[in-house]
Amino acid sequence: MSDDNLDMGFEIPDDALERLQDPEILKKWPQGLSDMLSVIESAHRRAGDDDETARIRAFRAVRALAGFAGGRSFYVPKGEALERALRDREIWESFDGGNVSTLATRYHLTEAQIYSILAEQRKLARDRVQPGLF
Repeated sequence: MSDDNLDMGFEIPDDALERLQDPEILKKWPQGLSDMLSVIESAHRRAGDDDETARIRAFRAVRALAGFAGGRSFYVPKGEALERALRDREIWESFDGGNVSTLATRYHLTEAQIYSILAEQRKLARDRVQPGLF
């Protein structure tokens, strides 16, 4: 099985993008996978992608998720917890070393809250690169 295929016990053929709309093919796929592809594809369409680009990006995203979490369950928060986690990651990625005040204004937070978020994100980044010994 190639690295591009989902490790779910079956091969994804090269023409899978064209065959995705075939209801018989969709019935054979695990429901969660089919739902995930549909949700991601719809999100890309809403963002302005044409149908083909949205499908290609959906497959790419699902393959990336499968590479990360294939064969195991993982938790995806929703609602306020998801929005807060995404906001905090955006703040971390937007931080340039001297824009705490700007970030506080942009995200309607205090500078102390921004510093706290940056400290937590720094710890998460360090833990990803350098896991604990015990």
